[in-house]
Amino acid sequence: MAEQKHVIPAIIADSAADFADVTAVRWLVKKEMQDRSYRELDSARKRVWHALAKRGFANTHIALIGTTAYEWIASYVGLVSGNCVAVPLDAGLPVEELEDLLNRSDSEALFLSPKMKGIIPDVKAACPKIRLVILLDEKTSDKAEEDIITFGDLILEAEAEEISAEDSPEEDDVCTFIYTSGTTGKSKGVMLTQRNLYDNMKNIVITADPGMKMLSVLPIHHAYCLVMDWLMGFSKGATLCINDSLLHLVRNISKFEPHIMLMVPLMVETIYKRLAMADESTPKKEVGKSVFGPNLHTIYSGGAHLDPYYIEKMAEYGVEVCEGYGM
Repeated sequence: MAEQKHVIPAIIADSAADFADVTAVRWLVKKEMQDRSYRELDSARKRVWHALAKRGFANTHIALIGTTAYEWIASYVGLVSGNCVAVPLDAGLPVEELEDLLNRSDSEALFLSPKMKGIIPDVKAACPKIRLVILLDEKTSDKAEEDIITFGDLILEAEAEEISAEDSPEEDDVCTFIYTSGTTGKSKGVMLTQRNLYDNMKNIVITADPGMKMLSVLPIHHAYCLVMDWLMGFSKGATLCINDSLLHLVRNISKFEPHIMLMVPLMVETIYKRLAMADESTPKKEVGKSVFGPNLHTIYSGGAHLDPYYIEKMAEYGVEVCEGYGM
């Protein structure tokens, strides 16, 4: 048997075969829980790719601007299931910086949060290569404009057929541009291959059962969140729950009852300070359960160095913190 290629679409295809009816993505819409299974995610990514290919976007660079959403991740895995290069951008940047990145990345289409549709006229004027804008919304539109459609419109334009070998990516094909923060100058696009992302994810040793819940709280355009939360979670058949706002984090922990979370050090430190304010007469593990819910057992910290003090202290509240930062 030939060894499986180290490419992102293999992760989704394998999980759709092994965990078809397991919930892949879960989120809240006006207090109502929404779910999409691995079968549905696999279908959506194939439809995204085929619809874009029919419109002439095979072998192009395509940007995504928006916060974490099912439509964002389904679009991303659709793009990289074929021979496109995905360009995730920070939705919090000023429009002028986004336009500059769209132009420098040679992006020809844009997946955009519906909340940001007001920037479309400026983007179209400043970025002549952008031929299509897809709003990240499962609802269909009246398609009044051929070059502005919704995710819902797009996936109705194609069937969920297998992607041909000719259109499928190779291991060393560029998969994603991740832009640096630009602290010392203009942000730079780092070219990551299919193998880079796949191997990074596969070399993380985590034991998990299908349906284990992970609450995603970090920006999805960052490599840390994209690889450790989403791609790794999908490879395990986990259920990825979307935290819609840091302001709602404590509420959403109680609603989703996650087993695992990824954080940056500042978040770990802030949560510990909240735990430490609890009544000293209450056992620490009870305090931990009241904040984290009944399931949370592990937090992975990355992006910067975490003081070991917080690792030791969080253990007293029944949560293991694993340091993932370092060379």
